[in-house]
Amino acid sequence: GRSNPAMHALLPLLLVAFSASADAAAAAVENHAGISSAFTRPPAHPALDLTDPRLSRRRLSEESEGGDLAPQPEQVHLLPAGPGAMHVVWATRSALDDGHVVKYHKHVEGEDETSVKWEEATFTSTAYTAQICLAEGQSVSPTMGPRTPVRLEDLVSLANTSTWAEPDAANYRVVNNADDVVPNGWFGSPPWSKAICLAYNNPDAQYQSPIINVAHLTGLEGSEHYHYAIPHDTKTHRHFNAPPDSVKEFKEDAIAGKETHASTVFAVVGDTGQTEVTAAVFDHVASMDDVHVLLHTGDLSYADGFPPRWDTFGRLAEGVMDRLPSLFVAGNHDVTSNGLESQAYHTRYPSPHRASGSASPEWWSVDVGLAHVIGFSSYAPSEGPGTFDGSDAPLTRWLEKDLKKVNRSVTPWIVVVFHVPWYNSNHGHFKEAERARRALEKMLYDAGVDVVLNGHVHSYERSTAVYDYAPDACGIAHIVVGDGGNYEGPYGGAWMDPQPGWSAFREGSFGAGRLELHNATHATWEWRRTTCVEASGTTEFFNGDWYAPTGDRGVNCKSSNDISAQAMEPVDRAVFVRDVASCPNKGVGSGPGPESPGAAPGASSGACEPDGDARAGSTAASVLLGLGWALTAVALAYVHAQLRKERSERRFVIMNDDIEL
Repeated sequence: GRSNPAMHALLPLLLVAFSASADAAAAAVENHAGISSAFTRPPAHPALDLTDPRLSRRRLSEESEGGDLAPQPEQVHLLPAGPGAMHVVWATRSALDDGHVVKYHKHVEGEDETSVKWEEATFTSTAYTAQICLAEGQSVSPTMGPRTPVRLEDLVSLANTSTWAEPDAANYRVVNNADDVVPNGWFGSPPWSKAICLAYNNPDAQYQSPIINVAHLTGLEGSEHYHYAIPHDTKTHRHFNAPPDSVKEFKEDAIAGKETHASTVFAVVGDTGQTEVTAAVFDHVASMDDVHVLLHTGDLSYADGFPPRWDTFGRLAEGVMDRLPSLFVAGNHDVTSNGLESQAYHTRYPSPHRASGSASPEWWSVDVGLAHVIGFSSYAPSEGPGTFDGSDAPLTRWLEKDLKKVNRSVTPWIVVVFHVPWYNSNHGHFKEAERARRALEKMLYDAGVDVVLNGHVHSYERSTAVYDYAPDACGIAHIVVGDGGNYEGPYGGAWMDPQPGWSAFREGSFGAGRLELHNATHATWEWRRTTCVEASGTTEFFNGDWYAPTGDRGVNCKSSNDISAQAMEPVDRAVFVRDVASCPNKGVGSGPGPESPGAAPGASSGACEPDGDARAGSTAASVLLGLGWALTAVALAYVHAQLRKERSERRFVIMNDDIEL
C-alpha cells in the first residue's frame, strides 16, 4: 500500500479527525480495510416517564407450581470480574430459595441443546434500605426529559403521617403541600447540590431495595459465545460473548505467526440518566454488533437521592447490559451527596477490583484483548493524607503498582477511565480535577497511557495528544463522553472562546463513542451523534430553558444552544498511532502482564528486554517457558524477530481519505 514516511516519523500518536455527513462517514468507514462497518442510527424516541414499559416494574411475582410467588429476574447486567470471569447481577421482588443456581454453557455450532453440559454458578443475595431524599433540583424541575422525574405530590403523600400516625406520636406530621416537603427556594440558590430528606422516623420515608443477586461465572474462554439462564426467568434466551482473553490470544497468534490478534472494540458512554435521549444512546450502542465491552465513564442513573430511580435505570439499561459486558467508574451522581447513592452504586455494579489486586471497588484494572483498562474514581484522593483521611492516598499507590505490571507485548494499549476530565474547554466543570491532574498526569504520561476517557461535562470533546496543556506527540488523547442524555441537559452554550490548541473537536449534543484497537500500533475512534435538542419551553421552578429532541435522528441538525465550531457535525473520527521508536514511553511496560484464566498461580510472562518491540520475542518466550512450553518458545523468538522486521516497514497513512493498514 501507499506510505508517508514523513508523517509516520513526525506523529507517533497521530490524531487525524475529519467530519462528514452520516452517510458519507458510513461509506468512508466501509471502504477502509481493517475497520468495521458503521452502525445504523436508530429512530428518534418519544419522551420517557415512569410508566414507560422500559422503566416500569415487570410482573415480578408469578405463581410457581407450589402456589408461592416466584421471583422473576429483572435489571439483568453483565460485568467483567477478572480473567475468564463474569458477574451476572439481577434484581428480584423476593428472595430465592436455597439450591438455585445460574446455569451457563459455551455455544458449540451444531450441538444439540438437549445434550449440552451446563456449568453452574452459585450467587449471593443482598438488599438495603435508603432514606428517600432529593439531592438535586433537577429531580423536580429538569432541564431535559420527563417534566417530573420525581412527583412532588407523591412525596407530600408519603410525608403526611397524619393519615396513619396517632396525634401524640413523635412522628405525627400534617403535610398539606409541596412547600412543606421542599421549602420554597430550597434548590434556587447555592449550593445547588444539597439534599433534603423525608423524616427519618417516618417508616414511609424508607425505600426498600429489591433483592440484588450476584452470580460469579468462571472458566470462560475469551471471545467465545455463551448462553446463560437465571432462576425463574421468562426470557428463554440470554447470551453474551466473553471479552477476548489477552494472554490466550497472544499465545495463539504467536504460534500461528500472526503479528497481533484480532481487533478489540469498546463502546463508550457517560452521564446517561434516563430520558428519551438516554434511550436513543442505548439503542445506538446496541446497534454496534462487534463491541466486546461497554465502558461507562460515570453518572449512571441520576437517582439523586430518590432511590427508586436506580430500579428504573436498571430496567432501561438491561436491553444493552444483559448481553454486553460493561465496566463502570463512579461519577458524582453515583457516590457523592454525602453518600446518598454510594450504597446503591456499589451493590448493583460490582467492579473487578479483587482480581486486580485493589483493596477498593473504587479503583480496578482488567485486561481486554489488546488493552489494559484502568478505572478509578475521581473522588478518591490522589494525594494525602487529608485532614481527616484514614489512609494516605491508596489509589495513587495502587495505580503506580498496576502500571508497572503492564506487559505491552500482551496488552500494547493502556486505556484509563475516570469521571472528571483533566482537559475540558467548557466552562462547565473547568479545571475541577486540577489537583488530580497535577498529582497523576506525569505518572500516566511516563507509563505511556494512550487514551483517557471521561464524562461529567454534558457534551463531547476530544483532545489532541497532550501533556501539561500543550500538544505533545507522545502525550495522551483525552476524550470527554459526557453526552449520554441525562436530565441536566446540554452544555453547548458554555464553550470557551477561542478553542484551545489541544482541543481537536467539541460539540454540545448527545451520542456515544466507539474505540477499536486494530493491532499493537493502530486504533480508530469514532463518535456519532444520536440526538440534537432544542429549547422547547421553560423549566417549572427555575425559569430556564427546557430541551426536547429535534426528532431528526441527530443528522442534519445542531442543538439550539451549541456555540461550538463543530455544532453541525454528526460524526468525529480519529486515528491513533502508537510509535514506540519515536515515543519510548509508549513502550514502557515490562511487567508480568495478565494471567490467563487457566494459568497456574504465579505464572507470568517474566522479564523482558528494554526495547518495546525487541521485547516481544523475549516476553513470549518467558510466558511459554513459565507454562512449560520451552521448545515452542524458541521457535516463537524467531517468529517475532521476523515480525518486528516486517512491522518496521509498515505505514499507516491517510491520503485522499483512504486508510491503509
